[in-house]
Amino acid sequence: MDLSLDHGLNEKEVAKFTQIITTDKMSIAGFKSKNGNELVRFSHSHDSYEFVIPLTTIPLLKHHDYFCVGEVGYCYPVNPNEIHGLEFELKSNVVSIVINKDYLNDIKDEMGYNDFLFKRKFLIPKELFDLIWEYRIKEDNNLSYKIVKSLILGGAKSFDAKGIHAAKYFVNVRESISYLMNNYTNPNLTIEELASHSNYSYTYFTKVFKKYMNDTPINHLNKLRLSRAKELMGDESLSLDEISMLSGYKNNSSFTEAFKRLVGINPLTYRKNFIKNINFNIFYKKM
Repeated sequence: MDLSLDHGLNEKEVAKFTQIITTDKMSIAGFKSKNGNELVRFSHSHDSYEFVIPLTTIPLLKHHDYFCVGEVGYCYPVNPNEIHGLEFELKSNVVSIVINKDYLNDIKDEMGYNDFLFKRKFLIPKELFDLIWEYRIKEDNNLSYKIVKSLILGGAKSFDAKGIHAAKYFVNVRESISYLMNNYTNPNLTIEELASHSNYSYTYFTKVFKKYMNDTPINHLNKLRLSRAKELMGDESLSLDEISMLSGYKNNSSFTEAFKRLVGINPLTYRKNFIKNINFNIFYKKM
């Protein structure tokens, strides 16, 4: 079984990835978006585990029973045979890790997580990118084991493990989300404006949006902005004031308030303790 084919819809789409390293146990692939090279929207399933790591924001991930923003700083797990995919063309940079089901389950059992299933997103383990960087230089069974163990521990510690269910497909809400992904850095964007693109009243739009996304429109907007902010934090030349404005916030105080509410810590602490562990160029340097 060629695990590399589980990264995308078909061989043609998988061929668009920047680099793929595949063994019988694991396949790690990096995708860098460039003009004309976007991955098409799709849904599929496979018998292996997959872990999707956005390096830039993925506007809308589709996973089994929910939709969500693919935020920078998080890992999005997929259990075997769960339907998942993209709701829009992928114009983002991402790392995909596909792992043989039996191999991961054996390590999971060894660690005492026999009945554990991955649920929602979890923070990227601090050591993960260092392990991947070593692995891309030298494929090694010990490194494979460490990568899998890191992912299992990250998922087991997830604070966002409650399940939600995608509601009926709402075309008008999807149009508003499409508009939002192209305009979220505009500090003057309002929920009323989004509602106008759905042809619903403001009240009905917010109600339907929450059914579709299991989140409020304002939280969805903030998640897009904060994910962009976390990406910009990798540029040490930018101050937090500059990052807040480039992410769509009118001032640093509203940026900090939203960051603490949705991420759980203040932006400065996050930048010092998490962003330095994310190697945004992990698959885009020459071997």
